[in-house]
Amino acid sequence: MDVGGIRFENVSKWYPGSDRPAVNNVSLSVEEGQLVVLLGSSGCGKTTLLKMVNRLYEQSEGAIYVNGKDTRDVPVNELRRQIGYVIQQSGLFPHMTVEQNIAVVPEMLGWPKERIERRIDELLELVHLDPGLYRKRYPRQMSGGQQQRVGLARALAADPPFMLMDEPFGAIDAITRTKLQDELVSIQKKLHKTIMFVTHDVDEALRLADKIIIMKDGEVVQYDTPLAIIAQPKNDFVRNLIGGEDVIRQISLIAVEAAMKPPEGKDAPAGSRKIRRDDNLKAALSLMLRSGAEKLAVVDEEERHVGELSLAHIQELLRAERNMSGVGVNA
Repeated sequence: MDVGGIRFENVSKWYPGSDRPAVNNVSLSVEEGQLVVLLGSSGCGKTTLLKMVNRLYEQSEGAIYVNGKDTRDVPVNELRRQIGYVIQQSGLFPHMTVEQNIAVVPEMLGWPKERIERRIDELLELVHLDPGLYRKRYPRQMSGGQQQRVGLARALAADPPFMLMDEPFGAIDAITRTKLQDELVSIQKKLHKTIMFVTHDVDEALRLADKIIIMKDGEVVQYDTPLAIIAQPKNDFVRNLIGGEDVIRQISLIAVEAAMKPPEGKDAPAGSRKIRRDDNLKAALSLMLRSGAEKLAVVDEEERHVGELSLAHIQELLRAERNMSGVGVNA
C-alpha cells in the first residue's frame, strides 16, 4: 500500500473486566486518498478501531501505521496534528465564535494572522456557510447541521492528510443529513483526504465509501467496495445487513460512473438524454424508461461528455460483480 495511508497489523483491544476483545486481531490497509467506512451495529468495535488511530485508545496488541510510521513511535500531539477529528455532536467550544473555533489548531501551530483569516473564509465557503454571516456567530446561534459544517471546517483547518469521523451526521435530521453527505462527497473529490468514517447506517455507508469495513463482534467480516459487497456479500450476516435481495435499493446506491463506458466522441450526440456521472443507476434506469432512450450521455459537473450508459452496461457491471472472486479482509 501507499505509505501515506493507514495500516492495521494484528490489532486487538481488550477493555478491563471484559471476557472478549472489543477489537480482535484486525489486519487491513486504508489506502491514501480513500474514504473508508466502518459499518456495523452498536458494540461491534468500529469506534474502538477508529479511536486507536489517533491514540484516544491504545491498542492492547498489534501495530497501527499512519503515514508509514508506527503510531506508538510518534508523540501524541504530533500524531494528532496530522489527523482531523469529527464527532457526532460537533464538539465546538460553546464560548467561542465560529472563527475562533476554526482558528484553534492554526493558532497552536503558529500560523500568521493573515493566513488564518484567509483559511477561515476559505473553509466556510467550502462547507457552504457565508463567512460574512457566520464568522461571528456562536454555536448556540446555529442549527445542528450548521454546527456540523463548522465542526468539519475546524477539522480541516490545518489541512491534515487524515480524517477520522465518528458518526458525524448521526444526530442530524434526514434531509440535513443527506445534504451533509453530499457536501462531504464534494469536499473529498476536491481534497482527496484519507478518511475513516464510522456509521451504523447502511445507506450512508454505501453512498459515501470507496471501501467498506463491515464489523461484527470485534472482527472484520468483509472489507470491499460498496458494489462488491452488494453483489457478493461474504455471508448471511452481510447479506442481511445490506438488504441483499433488494435490487432496486442496491442500484440506487451505485453511481452511474461505475457502469458507464468511454464516450465514442468528444461531444454527446445531438438530442441525446444526459445524466450526471455522480447520479445513481436507479435514476438512469428511470430516465431510460421515461424517455425511451436506449443509451444515455454521461456528463460531469461542468457538463462535459465523459461517457455513455446503456441497460447492457448496467447488466454487465452487476453480472461481473456477482461472478468475481471474493476479496479477503486483508485486501
